[in-house]
Amino acid sequence: MSFPTPTKLQFPITPYEVTGYPFHKMVRRWYILWATHLGDDITAPAGTHINAIGDGEVVWSQMRLGDELKRNWGGIIVIGHQAQKPSNKIETFYSVYGHMTDLQFSVGDKVSGGQQIGVVAKGYTPENGWWKLPHVHFGIYTGPWKDEIVPGYKRIEESRTKTKWWKNPKTFIDQYNE
Repeated sequence: MSFPTPTKLQFPITPYEVTGYPFHKMVRRWYILWATHLGDDITAPAGTHINAIGDGEVVWSQMRLGDELKRNWGGIIVIGHQAQKPSNKIETFYSVYGHMTDLQFSVGDKVSGGQQIGVVAKGYTPENGWWKLPHVHFGIYTGPWKDEIVPGYKRIEESRTKTKWWKNPKTFIDQYNE
């Protein structure tokens, strides 16, 4: 599958301040190691615009509503991008945005860097996935695309994703722009 190649990447929210779970944080529930966080949680006021980090094509756009009994992604969009390395090798990567409402694009739509793709949903709403604080979960995935939802956490017993397929979002964007 071929995707647009961004000349430069930007952050999905300004300012980009990780005030929730950071990438690769080991998450515990009741003192038990539960999972590894696969992105950055950027707390922002509900209604804050979330923008595409670069030119790409939407491969997933869905409301995965959460409730008091089962938290979820809420609104999620995944965008496919390609990067050309100095060795002329083409590398595919995906930007993942979760916990939003007002999704602006559908699968197959092309997006431009900086284009609004949604807004941060209010806390404790189905669109936010039923998480306490309004925030965007932002991740960079470099693994194979299987046309199915990607996780926000890597649980110890799960095998549907590998932590090596996930990159630190801030580091990835900074290195891409060098």
